[in-house]
Parts: sequence; C-alpha cells; structure tokens
Amino acid sequence: MDHFSRDPVAFMVPTFLYPVLMLITLGAFSGILLIFFFLFSLVGFTGEASTYVLAAIAAVLGIIYVIIAAGYKGSMVNEYNNATEKEPVGLEHFLKYAFKNAPNFFIIGFVKMVITGFVVMPLFLLYYFVLWEYHDAYTYLLVLLALLLVFIIEFVFSFSYIAYVARKVSPITAMIISFNTVKEKNVNALGVYLVYSLVALSTNIPLLNILTYLVFYPIAYTSLIVLFKK
Repeated sequence: MDHFSRDPVAFMVPTFLYPVLMLITLGAFSGILLIFFFLFSLVGFTGEASTYVLAAIAAVLGIIYVIIAAGYKGSMVNEYNNATEKEPVGLEHFLKYAFKNAPNFFIIGFVKMVITGFVVMPLFLLYYFVLWEYHDAYTYLLVLLALLLVFIIEFVFSFSYIAYVARKVSPITAMIISFNTVKEKNVNALGVYLVYSLVALSTNIPLLNILTYLVFYPIAYTSLIVLFKK
C-alpha cells in the first residue's frame, strides 16, 4: 500500500496497458486472418481446402497470441517491480520487455497448464465414466475438489513471474524459486495470495471492476512482490 500511495500512476499505467495491448493485439491478429480470407476469396481459393488452410493460420496466430499475452502479463509484473524500486515505467519499456521475454513467460504458463491438466483430468474422467449417473452431490464434491487443486497449483506458481523478473533467472529456476518461497513463507504467503485472489475475482464485479482493477489489483500484486523480496 505504501508503494502505491507514493506513486499510484506508476502502478496504474502498466495495469491499464496490459488489457489495452491484449485487445489491440487480438484485433490485429483477427484483421490478419480476415485479410487471408478476403485474399482467398479474390483468387478463387474456396471450399474445404481453404477452410483447412484458414484454420491452420488461425491456430498459428492463436499460439503466437498466447505467447505475446504471456509477455504482456510478465511485463506488467516487471513494471510493478520497477515501480517499487522507483525506476521508470512506460509504454516503450513495457513493449520491449514483453516481446523480449514472452517465450520465457509462456514456458512458465505452459508448465503450469500441463500440471493443472494432469492433476484435474483424472477427476473429470472419474465423473464422466463412473459418477455421472449417481447423485448430484458427487458432481459438487468433484468440482470443489478440482477448484481446490487448481488453487493450490496457482498458489505454488504464484511467485514464478516475480522470481523471473526480480532474480533474472531461467523459467525453470523461477518455478523452483516460487515453490521454495511458498514452502518457506507458507502462512504469510498464503495470506497475501488469498487477498490477491479475492481482489482478482472482484475485478469481475460490474461497475466496481474498473476501480478494483486499476487500484486494488496492483496493490494486491505488489504485496506479493514485496513479500517475495523480504
């Protein structure tokens, strides 16, 4: 809170840039796909073959978008870290850091996604092949268990981006540092992460979400950074 109150603009700028750049990039990639569609129509390349080609182009653009999005998220964390250190923040620095480090941030997100799928998928299979025809209570229990497991995985990875930014290490090392941070700081880390999670969820509340996202979200995430550095 002290860091934010000292210079709120330094924290609000990257918080604002992240979704705006995500939308701009999504619009640009959608435009590229639309251009290919019109080109295929002009040259008479239509039918099932063109559909497959467009689907392949869309898949490639989708992968690139996910990688760039990871870079945007990591760059926002880097800007928060810079703000806590009273270092400059801004659009140019945001974009340079995002594009330079996007693949590494993507690796962290991909590993987390794979582990989440590996842990949660057995519950889905258990429900689909065994429990779906039984009482609805089993469904609710499995959903709660799945949410708990996802929360635990998210918590374990919660300091990965911060470790990568602050320590300037490899993605794998950043994930290991995050695990060790959670293990060593356990209760304190869990308390701060719970607050962050509640704030992140509150950004979905209509009308209040803009204020919550621009003010309370950077405060909550910066609390994770400050805890990590301690």
